[in-house]
Amino acid sequence: MDHATTILFDLPGVRVRHVARDEDGGRMVHVKTAAGYASGCPGCGVVSTAVKEYVTSRPRDLPYGERGISLVWHKRRWRCSEPSCARRSFTEAIEEIPTRARTTGRLRRAIASAVGDACRSVAEVADSFGVSWPTAHAAVVEAAEAAAAEPEPTPVLGIDETRRARVRWRFSVEQRSWVHTDAYDTGFVDLAGDQGLLGQVEGRTSKAVVDWLEARTPEFREAIRYVAIDPAAVYAKAISTRRDDGTMLLPNATLVVDHFHLVKLADDTVTKVRRRVI
Repeated sequence: MDHATTILFDLPGVRVRHVARDEDGGRMVHVKTAAGYASGCPGCGVVSTAVKEYVTSRPRDLPYGERGISLVWHKRRWRCSEPSCARRSFTEAIEEIPTRARTTGRLRRAIASAVGDACRSVAEVADSFGVSWPTAHAAVVEAAEAAAAEPEPTPVLGIDETRRARVRWRFSVEQRSWVHTDAYDTGFVDLAGDQGLLGQVEGRTSKAVVDWLEARTPEFREAIRYVAIDPAAVYAKAISTRRDDGTMLLPNATLVVDHFHLVKLADDTVTKVRRRVI
């Protein structure tokens, strides 16, 4: 029966001990660690045989059924048997529930898929899965970072800002004063191919652009022939930046302004002249 329930529950790394009802009528699935690697010290890798204590955690799992389901993980804290290891003890962890994780991997993947693939809002997905907004947002960020790869070189790079929030004030311990957070992000887009958005960083400063370009490969920077921006001085300054050795950050790039802003500037100028003449 335990084996059949373990197959039905289907969470790799654990084995179902028993299932019980909680005070609200929901189901509590009590599991124990089944993965053999969980007794290996994460610091030195030595497999321990000395149990220090037994602990219980309640990571959030996928919802199932009208009354809900909760996970109770009975695991062990081991003593590291390697004298030279800095870790004296460690708690069991599996791939689906890493150390200090409060949710299972399959729950985080389901949340990320609901937001990224089904285009649902983070707030709505968080409510349907019974987690907080920060937990759902962290799952989306985790999936995006895992899926994101180093962008392929492109001959035409587009740079523009995107407003993501309102300006908020926070107290800076380093500066000992109130500072406002930047409400804008800077996005980098492949305008010649089909890669779309290549990256996005906080802020719309020259340093934000330079730091992102410095993090790319030399082949990526050398392949850029044109950089399209709006008439933003901070972006123009970043493109013309020289490195510490005197070489250009983008040695083969020509700075251009996108058509929309050029036409808009021309229209605004004609409007000013027309009004002045009238």
